[in-house]
Amino acid sequence: MEESLLPVSSLECRSDAVIAKGSLYHKAAAFVDLADDGAGIPEEILEGSNFEKAAPLYFMFNYVHLIGKFNSISLVILNFFEKPLWCFKHLAESCNNRDYYFLGELPYLTSTQSIIYEVVTLIILVIHILFPISFEGFHLYWKRNLNKLKVILLLILAADIVVYMLFLSNFSYLPFRSAPYLRVVFLILNNRELREIFLILAGMFGAYLNVVALSALYLLFSSWLGYVFFTDTRLGKTTFTSYGTTLYQMFLLFTASNHPDVWIPAYKDARWYCLFFILYVIVSIYVVVNLIVAGIYGSFVSELKKKVAEKDEMRRRILTKVFYLIDNTKSGYVDKEQCFFLFKELNKYRTIPEIPRDDFEWIFNELDVTRDFKINLDEFDRLCNIIALKFEEEDSLSIFEKCPNFYHSPASEKLRGFIRSTKFENIIVFVLLVNLVAVIIETMLDMQDNSAQTLWQKIEICFGWLYVIEMALKVYTYGFGNYWRDGKNQFDFCITCFIVIEEMTILVDLDALNALSNRNWIRYLLITRMLRFVRLLIHIRRFRAFVATFLRLMYSLLPYWGTIFCIICIYCSLGLQIFGGIVNTGNPNLNQTALASYDYLLFNFNDYPNGMVTLFNLLVMGIWPPVMQSYKELTGTSWTYGYFFSFYLIAALWLLNLIMVFVLEAFRVENEDIEPSARRMDDEDMDERSEQRRTVGTKNRRQKLDDLHRRMVRERT
Repeated sequence: MEESLLPVSSLECRSDAVIAKGSLYHKAAAFVDLADDGAGIPEEILEGSNFEKAAPLYFMFNYVHLIGKFNSISLVILNFFEKPLWCFKHLAESCNNRDYYFLGELPYLTSTQSIIYEVVTLIILVIHILFPISFEGFHLYWKRNLNKLKVILLLILAADIVVYMLFLSNFSYLPFRSAPYLRVVFLILNNRELREIFLILAGMFGAYLNVVALSALYLLFSSWLGYVFFTDTRLGKTTFTSYGTTLYQMFLLFTASNHPDVWIPAYKDARWYCLFFILYVIVSIYVVVNLIVAGIYGSFVSELKKKVAEKDEMRRRILTKVFYLIDNTKSGYVDKEQCFFLFKELNKYRTIPEIPRDDFEWIFNELDVTRDFKINLDEFDRLCNIIALKFEEEDSLSIFEKCPNFYHSPASEKLRGFIRSTKFENIIVFVLLVNLVAVIIETMLDMQDNSAQTLWQKIEICFGWLYVIEMALKVYTYGFGNYWRDGKNQFDFCITCFIVIEEMTILVDLDALNALSNRNWIRYLLITRMLRFVRLLIHIRRFRAFVATFLRLMYSLLPYWGTIFCIICIYCSLGLQIFGGIVNTGNPNLNQTALASYDYLLFNFNDYPNGMVTLFNLLVMGIWPPVMQSYKELTGTSWTYGYFFSFYLIAALWLLNLIMVFVLEAFRVENEDIEPSARRMDDEDMDERSEQRRTVGTKNRRQKLDDLHRRMVRERT
């Protein structure tokens, strides 16, 4: 069963008993919810006769689903605390000796604790996966391939846990477990955003394989040419000793990891030899890699178009069904009263606040282009788009309204008018700039361990209380609820309170604090104070648009970063399986490897935390050649290269470039939307802004991502 649009915390706001009655408008509201979100009560249930029985169970599933999502995360967390399988071998030195095996610092669960953890999460997983049968029925449940896959993998996971328990009972060594991989797979399957990204990747795989094949042909030819060309040179006798070795070195040069070290011997023989490598590097990095990026971009946009077209077609089909469902007279239009009843039910069904009849009248009149108080199918589609928005709350009354004589006195009105004015904001900007200079001076004095820093700390405390006064004045002017609704104010409030509390703690207990601890606290304060100056960017229109675009992109990028995280988790489990335990103090071959030479011994695959850090370094190409070559020497087989090459091709070359093309395209689309909005905000006064906040909609993360994908596709259509 797909996840619902509704957060579980808002389910209490639903009128479950009313919706479950299955009336015309109740069903229509459920259909609209399904059309907008792509998930909800299945169409077959809505069209069937058992809607009344299924609806309460579906609402209950939303609670189960939230628990299931946390459980999926818990499954992956277990990988970090589970003792590696190789530790159960009969080793000369126990795994408890962390320094001997260069292990991480996270504690390991005991075998009993690990089994209890796995059994509890397995039970929750079973309930989460099988619960939809209660309202869908087995026949409808089993029709979906996703449910079949979940059940099959669930059985494999259960069997794996049973086998693991049997081996532990006999104190035997189990060489392989599927559980670490399946935990990551269930995280993907139970998260719709991650699942959709992986489906896009699956659609891109063929096109990506084609450009990689062409790049491989280029690499094979260039390696052959280099091997033949430098056969009788110093480079051929020391580095390019065989075609396989040449291919390996040229692959590293393709990634610029061994540039220019690899061709220095040839350069010593003849300076003009460098032309071969310069040409190869230019073509590889600036032509071939960019062609790969272009291929990734083209296939990504193509798959995105398919995904958007499918969602739009599904949405249009369901909304058409809703339109003719409430058009009970079959007249080809619905009137204002019919739309109002649907709108009213959606207010109960969704997380948007109750919208007054006057606002609905305004929305309906805007969409009723023919002014006949009736809307057709196209106008109904646009109406549902507006309904899909989550409107911001209207301004609430300040608590000071309880004292109207004081709050609305001439002096109070004048003060509140000043606080709302741009003059007040300009004063705050000036204070921030002066404070910035003070922080820079204090930082320099702190680095020099100068006693004059004490004076500047006291000046900083004065600045801190100025910000407290500013915060209090704004709360007085707008009311705390209205003040807190603005994300910028939330940031200011948290930073100001944290800094003031920290400053007063140090001031009051300055002598009692340990010298080193006190120095660390002061430096934490300096770092926190610098965060306050982010506010300066908000007052510059171009920077404000840039920051807003950046924040929106970071929000949209979470599923893409989650995809890379899942790939790293799978490769980490595989790395522990293949290389676990071979990096240890007792290994006589270790001192001859690059891991020991470069002091990279902590970057190993002996446990999950170390493996994740090592793979991150490989992802950003930080320690690529030393780690790969060292593990090849420690394992004694060239097949080891396959692990590292495949990780580079999938994670570094494919997924990171996918994120790059997504950011480039999404930034352009988002920035085009935000800059005009920021310009309008600069031209409007505070009252107009307040009014605008009540009518501008905001969506949840999944809807925002879908909307961003749709705009990216339309820009390219």
